[in-house]
Amino acid sequence: AALVLALSAPPALAADAGEYTFTVLKDGAPVGEHRFAFDRDGNRIEIEEETDIEVRFALIPVYQYEHDRREVWQNGRALSIDARTNNNGKRLDITVRPDGDGYIRTVNGRVDKFDDSTEILTFWRRDLFEHHSFFSVAEDKTLRISFEYLGKEVLKVDGQRLPVDHYRMVGDEEREFWFDPAGHVAKVEFERRGSEIEYLRNEATPRPLR
Repeated sequence: AALVLALSAPPALAADAGEYTFTVLKDGAPVGEHRFAFDRDGNRIEIEEETDIEVRFALIPVYQYEHDRREVWQNGRALSIDARTNNNGKRLDITVRPDGDGYIRTVNGRVDKFDDSTEILTFWRRDLFEHHSFFSVAEDKTLRISFEYLGKEVLKVDGQRLPVDHYRMVGDEEREFWFDPAGHVAKVEFERRGSEIEYLRNEATPRPLR
């Protein structure tokens, strides 16, 4: 089937500063939390993300995922990204720095160079849907993906009806996203190892930064 790029991608982050929290569900049961915070000053924006997931079986932890990162962007370019991930004992330290028109990504000391044909996979950016080649800062991966626009819907967030735009990411990985009118992610859904994973936002509007 032909993949169509949405004609109007969600806008960039509208507010100057704030944060959202998400409840992470596995097959409908809560297993963790995700925090997304942003602070903008003119054309400069700082992003912080934290994820903490623990899956238990008969009260015994069987899977743990921890991720935290800090991004600094200026005029649409990443100045620095520093990320740490613990994926059930597999640890990744990833940094990203600009290199001419592209970027250098360092993964546990190994250096990868990307030209301007490969973008950083971060889901808050307005121009995300314009690209098809990405590298991850949460995993040691490069991805070929495209995006489909599935239409307008309404989600219930914090007791409020929130209009959203629904997108599907397809290719090397598949996920579905719901963005509110300000361009903030309201919900993420994907499958992992036969289970349905959901990130559900807890706030209709961003709360003040901690």
